[in-house]
Amino acid sequence: MRYLDQSLAQEIVNRTMNIINRNINVMNEKGVIIGSGDKKRINSIHEGAIRVIESQSGFEISEAEAQQLYGVKAGINLPINFHDKVVGVIGITGTPEEIRNYGELVKMAAEMILQQAVLIDEMQWDERLKEELTSQLLHGTEKLNSLYFERMKRLGINLDIPRVAIILTVENQPNGYKWIRDKLENDDLYVMHPDHIVLLKKVGMTKKEWDYSQTVHQMEKWATGLEKYQRLHCKIAIGSCHPDLEGLSESYREAVYTLNVGEKLDPHKTIYFFDEYKLPIFLARANQLGIGGEIGPYFQQLKQQDKKGELLETLMVYVEENGDVNKVAGRLFIHRNTLRYRLERIAELTNKDPRNVKDLLELYLSILQNQIK
Repeated sequence: MRYLDQSLAQEIVNRTMNIINRNINVMNEKGVIIGSGDKKRINSIHEGAIRVIESQSGFEISEAEAQQLYGVKAGINLPINFHDKVVGVIGITGTPEEIRNYGELVKMAAEMILQQAVLIDEMQWDERLKEELTSQLLHGTEKLNSLYFERMKRLGINLDIPRVAIILTVENQPNGYKWIRDKLENDDLYVMHPDHIVLLKKVGMTKKEWDYSQTVHQMEKWATGLEKYQRLHCKIAIGSCHPDLEGLSESYREAVYTLNVGEKLDPHKTIYFFDEYKLPIFLARANQLGIGGEIGPYFQQLKQQDKKGELLETLMVYVEENGDVNKVAGRLFIHRNTLRYRLERIAELTNKDPRNVKDLLELYLSILQNQIK
């Protein structure tokens, strides 16, 4: 495995040259200069580095010796060790007597930079793997094998913890997503998409029941924080909590539908909760399956004759106020006789009387169906 590349080698050069005012070269495991304060020397062979790799020890080069070697100047060359292996060479240009005291310091600095870079890379790899494994979880457990669960265990992920799927969209994604990631708990899982982030959020349980109010409250705090500290507006859709691992994929599907339906029905809202949109989500799924048209053309029948939108508005308020004519008339600022006329007009146009519960349901479903298209 190659630990040193040109980018890391040049970083070592730049940082160690700040320690001592001398030119630094970094060579790979083949003795090729891949980082240097002297850019003209990059990609050339350093014969002194080859000797260091072969002997596994340091090599000093005097002015006289430098004349006899290829691609070499006077200086000190020391092995860069990682996991007890020589993975490269670091060279300091100058008279050995003048720079000898710097040698071990520069070598130690180079090895520390390398260790830090490898650690960060391993952490980033683990995060990428964690995202990939989480992504697989969103699409069900049928294709998950023993290797999948072994990887999850190695990453320290407890799949028995109750979680719920949450989808977040936010303006200025890089800033918004970074702010959100900083708020996640250790047991939270996430997958980044170009236009949204999916969380499998650890949730609190009370007597084996999901304390959804706690989750909603936390999302409200996040939305407020994004607005207050980042000046960013977000949308959040929350699925429901299922008792088994397979339920996470269903929770994810619920969150997807909830966001889609919620933004159409209540564009002014920030947080959409699946339990509040079960009926329109049912209709959205029916539309997707091609069976939603069986409800009836009542919305179109009203819209064609209702140029001012009064009948549709009256019908929706009538539903929201549970048929209480006094409350409906009050909200619409109309007389009860006017309300009665409008309801009769709706029945005339659609052959469905909103004062009949069954007919009212069909009328309401027809309106919902068109709102979520």
